[in-house]
Amino acid sequence: MKRLIALAVLATLAAPLQAKPTPAQPIVFPDQFDSIGTPVQKLTTKEGRTVHFTDTGEKGWRPILFIGGVGTSGRAPELVAFLDTMRKRLKLRIVAVERNGLGDTAFDPAWTFADYNSEVAQVLGQLGIDKFALVAISGGGAYAGHVVQAMPQRIASWHMLAAVSTAAGNAERCQQDEAAFAAALGPQVAAPRVWWEMPKDGVSAHVRGFTDRTADEGARAFFIAGQKGDPRGVAREYKRFCGPPADVSALTAPAFFYYGEADPAVPPSHGHYWASKVKGAATFRSYPGEGHDVQYRHWDQVMLDVAGYGASTLVCDNGKAHLVKGKVDPGKLPKGRTLGVCAWQKAG
Repeated sequence: MKRLIALAVLATLAAPLQAKPTPAQPIVFPDQFDSIGTPVQKLTTKEGRTVHFTDTGEKGWRPILFIGGVGTSGRAPELVAFLDTMRKRLKLRIVAVERNGLGDTAFDPAWTFADYNSEVAQVLGQLGIDKFALVAISGGGAYAGHVVQAMPQRIASWHMLAAVSTAAGNAERCQQDEAAFAAALGPQVAAPRVWWEMPKDGVSAHVRGFTDRTADEGARAFFIAGQKGDPRGVAREYKRFCGPPADVSALTAPAFFYYGEADPAVPPSHGHYWASKVKGAATFRSYPGEGHDVQYRHWDQVMLDVAGYGASTLVCDNGKAHLVKGKVDPGKLPKGRTLGVCAWQKAG
């Protein structure tokens, strides 16, 4: 009996002390759901085509027509959602109109830049949007040029991020048979991670999950409608760049150009071409040592330029972000200062 009592005492001493229960805090229950991604909508055009688009949907906010790079779907703006809190604080609304043969949108071999302009105009009309900022990434630049040519008076500001002007330097591609070119693209289109391969020391090193999100975008663009990696839409996109650039000389709105000096895919010469053609004020933001992912790395500055802060540059100074009047030479920033929000100073 004594032995049982002793064991019971030892067990009591070995048990952890229980903290006194604290009164339960009242739970604040949500009255709406959180976003899990901008939904894809569709519209039947007057030409009889079904066009797909996305719209973040905030009525009264400053609208952006977002044109993603080659081989992107209508949900390409999700790739810049890592700064969505900043977007909402600046009250920016993003609309993207999906292009021929990508994502949910069927491939039409007769589809042209003019068709895209018509689809953009009809989507914006349905949404009740008149003037808008025009933002284009990489291969989306060719489409943006034609939007400028078609409706210059509707553009509040124009923003080109490592965006193409012509197929300069790709004469061999332009001369190649389109079917053969599509076949050559097939293995890349069939493997979105290969298509979206990006430098590991770039944006992917800072934005958690960015690499996986780009692969998801590739899968959506190339597989979501059951097209099983059909490369025809992408091949035709590249071929469209072989024609003459659009005439943007009627644009009088402010124009902004963002290019990496070490970008082998779309060097700054493309931006200088566009900047030389516009009538309005042109701001050229050049980034030494940076490559093709400047469109994501400097998305914070793009949004500020859209929102009307184009006369300033966002700088993080030892953990505190603030606007600096005028342009800032990235190569002359002292130690402890970087461009953009301070999140870029942190490891991914």
